[in-house]
Amino acid sequence: MMIIALMGVVSTEAQTCHRCNDRGTIEEPCQPCNNKGSWKCEDCLGRGTITCYHCQGTGELKCYACDGTGMRGDQECYNCGGKKAFVCEACKKHRGELMCSRCNGEGELHCWHCKGTGWKVWTCPECIAAGRR
Repeated sequence: MMIIALMGVVSTEAQTCHRCNDRGTIEEPCQPCNNKGSWKCEDCLGRGTITCYHCQGTGELKCYACDGTGMRGDQECYNCGGKKAFVCEACKKHRGELMCSRCNGEGELHCWHCKGTGWKVWTCPECIAAGRR
């Protein structure tokens, strides 16, 4: 037989907490992420990459010395060797795309409400995490 004393009242048996089923915590689906634990990144629209802002997605940068013509006067441009452009160093691995810095290329953001689990866990307010009332 279990005796529990709360605030001067002695009870021979504690009542089951119906709100948490004696667990002391309540789990419910996370509403902000719709129980998924993450959502699509708004910056890259779930692709994981964004258009390079240096070259505007072309993968090349126009030669500044000849303004992309390949010529300086009547001679070949000394800067680009007549090629008119250079490979964009910022996105050269992905030709016009940069990794999204917001989601680190994953395309999704982890929900901070549920820490990516999809479930919100909180202390039962009825039994104050004791599991019994």
